Amino acid sequence: MMGKFVHLQVKSHFSISSGLPRTNQIVDKAIEHEMDSVALTDKNSFFGLVKFYKYAISKGVKPICGVDFDIKINENLYSNIVLLAKNKSGLESLFKLSTKAFTESAKGKICLSEKNILENANDLICIMPTACDHLKFLAGKENYNELAHKFENYLLNFKDNFFVGASNYNSNGYNHSTENICNQAFKKGIPVVGLNNVLFLSQEDHLAHQAKVAINNATLLKDEINNPNVSTEQFFKTFEEMKTMHSEDILSNTKEVVKSCNVFLEEGEYYLPSYEIEEGKSLEEYLEDISKRKLEEFLEKNPKLDKDIYRDRLEKELKIIIDKGYPGYFLIVMDIVSWAKDKEIPVGPGRGSGAGSLVAYLLSITALDPLVHGLLFERFLNPERMSLPDFDIDFCIEGRDKVIEYVQKKYGENSVAQIGTTGTMAARGVIRDVTRILGKPYGFGDMMANMIPLTPGIKLGEVMNIAGDPNASIVNQSIELQKLRKTNEEAAEVLDLSLKLEGCARSIGKHAAGVVIAPNDIHEFTPLHFDAETNSMATQLDMYDVEDIGLVKFDFLGLRTLTVINNAVKSIERIDPNFKLKEIPYDDPKVFKLLSLGNTKGLFQLESRGMVQDVLKKMKPENFADIVAAVALFRPGPLESGMASDYINRKNGRESIIYQHPSLKKITNETYGVFVYQEQVMEAAQILASYSLGDADNLRRAMGKKKADVMEAEKSIFVEGCKNNSISKQKAEEIFDNIEKFAGYGFNKSHSAAYALIAYQTAYLKTHFPSHFIAAVLSSEQDKTDKLEPHVKDCELMKVDILAPDINTSFSSFVVNEKNEIEYGLGALKGVGRKFADEICEERIRGPFKNMMDFASRVDLRKGGIRSLKSMAKAGTFDNICKRDEAISSIQACLELSAQKFKSKESGIVDMFDSPKEELEQDIMNSGLDFNLQVFSEPEKLKMELESFGFYYSKHPVSLLRKSLSSRLSPVKKLNISNNEKFIPVLINNKRIVKKGSNIYVFLEVSDETGVIDVSVPIELHDMKKPLFKENSVVMLKGTVITDDYRKQNLEDAGMKIRATDIIPIDIARNLVTSKIKIDVPRSKLKQLGNGKFEEIKSLHDPDGLEVTLNLLDEDLNLSSEIVVDSFKISLEDSTFEKINEIFGEDNYTLF
Repeated sequence: MMGKFVHLQVKSHFSISSGLPRTNQIVDKAIEHEMDSVALTDKNSFFGLVKFYKYAISKGVKPICGVDFDIKINENLYSNIVLLAKNKSGLESLFKLSTKAFTESAKGKICLSEKNILENANDLICIMPTACDHLKFLAGKENYNELAHKFENYLLNFKDNFFVGASNYNSNGYNHSTENICNQAFKKGIPVVGLNNVLFLSQEDHLAHQAKVAINNATLLKDEINNPNVSTEQFFKTFEEMKTMHSEDILSNTKEVVKSCNVFLEEGEYYLPSYEIEEGKSLEEYLEDISKRKLEEFLEKNPKLDKDIYRDRLEKELKIIIDKGYPGYFLIVMDIVSWAKDKEIPVGPGRGSGAGSLVAYLLSITALDPLVHGLLFERFLNPERMSLPDFDIDFCIEGRDKVIEYVQKKYGENSVAQIGTTGTMAARGVIRDVTRILGKPYGFGDMMANMIPLTPGIKLGEVMNIAGDPNASIVNQSIELQKLRKTNEEAAEVLDLSLKLEGCARSIGKHAAGVVIAPNDIHEFTPLHFDAETNSMATQLDMYDVEDIGLVKFDFLGLRTLTVINNAVKSIERIDPNFKLKEIPYDDPKVFKLLSLGNTKGLFQLESRGMVQDVLKKMKPENFADIVAAVALFRPGPLESGMASDYINRKNGRESIIYQHPSLKKITNETYGVFVYQEQVMEAAQILASYSLGDADNLRRAMGKKKADVMEAEKSIFVEGCKNNSISKQKAEEIFDNIEKFAGYGFNKSHSAAYALIAYQTAYLKTHFPSHFIAAVLSSEQDKTDKLEPHVKDCELMKVDILAPDINTSFSSFVVNEKNEIEYGLGALKGVGRKFADEICEERIRGPFKNMMDFASRVDLRKGGIRSLKSMAKAGTFDNICKRDEAISSIQACLELSAQKFKSKESGIVDMFDSPKEELEQDIMNSGLDFNLQVFSEPEKLKMELESFGFYYSKHPVSLLRKSLSSRLSPVKKLNISNNEKFIPVLINNKRIVKKGSNIYVFLEVSDETGVIDVSVPIELHDMKKPLFKENSVVMLKGTVITDDYRKQNLEDAGMKIRATDIIPIDIARNLVTSKIKIDVPRSKLKQLGNGKFEEIKSLHDPDGLEVTLNLLDEDLNLSSEIVVDSFKISLEDSTFEKINEIFGEDNYTLF
């Protein structure tokens, strides 16, 4: 294949703001057009470089690596230029220039200066497009002197590597500007090459490309479709099509450029930074020495262990690590973890398959003994495995950034970078995006997006069955959406355009954990980009690409639970200095009882509703192995396949344990004959069919991918291996089929065990030190007030007292006082910053605050501001130094007084009568607080608490309503299963919308002052009265109380739920459920009521209200008589009850 022309300016979808084709499509199109080379020149970046390069090489096409850079000419004029790498050195120069462009983006636009370009001309080819704005500007003004000067500048630096690129989108010939520029180039002896600035592959893709531009520019498609900056001719043309626009000489010059470009990216090589060790030792010797020394120290402390087994395991692991060339990797990870521990930054026990390594355990990289827990090293690393080892390390979320800073300092800031990511247009998102750019209602797009199944990574092609395959699985299809596409033209327009855009790059970002460390300058391997969200730099290559070019990825994850454990332990140590988390027993019956009861709020991996209901309450864990299994089983596969049920039923004796072969008993004994872990699959293949553990790992991965042809081949090998071990073909096939069934759902035991360790630690702390643990959990969540309520409620369940915020005892975070009570954190109140809370606490060291004036005089309230002060007052923070009404009413006055005091203090001036500053301050304080006192009702104060806490704190709102509702309405705790509809006043705690296939379900968790209950809501009712279904709102539910089948499966826990038939605002509901009101009036009060109160009583009259009965009481004679007042009726509103309380006394009425 030898073409006469090569496209040298091509953009892929990785250009983000422009460019539509995938990198593989560009290569395929070049092959289709019989071109033996093609360039990728994305805008300012290399996000698609490695994928493009690898695919081109695999297809026998020469990849030309370049960039189309934006250049800043002056404040009002930007231009662009195409640079291509001649070799690896040139590519590194481009990497540095790309990073430079993104560094500038922190100040605004991603661009370079011409100076940047000219100073880095070595090993680069420069093509200056005639379509660039600066050349068009100069040619348009016919400023040929400046144009010639510009050419001379570039010739001086790039010499023979400088070209002018002629762009032409008109078959009638070059326009005036292009012709003039080319003529000037010819005069200077500068060769001209033909360009087409390819943005899409075929002409009909112009619409889709402009749609992508509109999405990224947040404009409408109609505004972009006729954009003069993009021509319909900018598609991937053939040589014949290009000939209609350019002369053959200009097109053939592109081949000359290609000859100069020879970039080779090395594959299969891995590069690690150097690790400094003692002189005279190799990395291999050092790793062996330190591992063996630490093993002997470990065995000395644990004399009961079988020394030979541990020594043999260590020898086996070291051989594989050394043979694979990874000693440096282990030592670097050891160094990072060791530094973190020395700095008292909590480190997790392990994550992923790395916990299966004895070497890692001895080097303190992990914290689980793999031999005790039956973890396999080969699941992590084996001779047959080609991929790199990958330690994922959890650090305390507050210390993770310090670890990364250490790595940067140790290995050089120019060698370390976090890994970048590229966000793509996913199925649901792209439909919403396309709906917007077409100017259609948001609800229309949202409706279609919600028809897509929630399967992670699902593709629109699957959903729509675009291939029209009658045998295609219907699991990921949406028949509803397919019908809509056929019957609704507008829907078809959205969906067809979405199909073309799905998968296109939409944004760039940063990986949550990935870090790479290069042996030298990072730009030898990858350029960087600026991540605006975190205000930091990250690699342009994603996690797969950085590994492909030889960099080793390190995952440093921030785990909030480690912060919680650390803070809880520090709190415990204040009361018990001898407490050591490392010394806790892992067989504590009280811990397992807590888990069996489902009291898991705040526990790592174990607190979700599904984990509690589907696994823990049914399983009733009795040992650590059960927790490991619970972590592995709580996933859709094991739950839906019956694997979890088999484990639970066998464990609890409801099903017999069956082993298909005696050899499987040892492997699956701890999981009751069920293949729960991937390691069990590997061991079964090793013992039954004589696989090496490396081959067994490959079998495990093949089973997970479920490729039929691969599985058939593996089955033959397995059966043959079993035959050699005297297992019949029939039995071997049965065993293989059973293993295959579970292998697809089997989980990494190393990961389960490591996370079960953290889960157990949290459970132990909650069981034995509940106040300290819950305080640590609350502190970790205090910036998200919506997350606090469940943990505050958990205090009652765990019999822990939590105190309301108090200006004289609370701190910025939640703390445990000497009475083992939790003090509410001031920083957890809405609008109150930690810094301001800390300043209050610092001032309080000088003595408690006596009153509001004392508080205003000692703390500069300007630093908190009116919002935080009001939030504190509404939450009752000042209740112990003044009444809440007074605190709320006086906030503005306090703020003004404090401002006056601290302004005077800052100025250091004396007044006009030469009064000393101290006297002036005293005069200010003596002036007192001037404010109008407002008196608030109980419901008003409760609403203020909601504003401040984010939830109802001191009382349940239904408790305040109870007296204004019919006494016949049953509270939640007294509900019984019944087919009769009931009215139930409740607070909506939370709402969940669940979609299964095309069905949508709405569930509520509601409560009153007596308890909590679940509610199922018909989707029709939810959609009809959607505004009423708001969290933290008090409503009247109408419905039937039924058995909760979901909870009933938990044997002893046979629960109830409400099936809603209606929802009604509480004010309207009062009249629906109440027919009369009885007011108690003592005879002794009749005369008092007659003196001036009749007008107030008359004002309560409402002709459409309820019947009123007066119950006249004679307390002396212990007699009463009821009188129905025919001409007097009362309406049920909050203000009515306030008036009744005022006139007749509080709670002297009953509703019927």
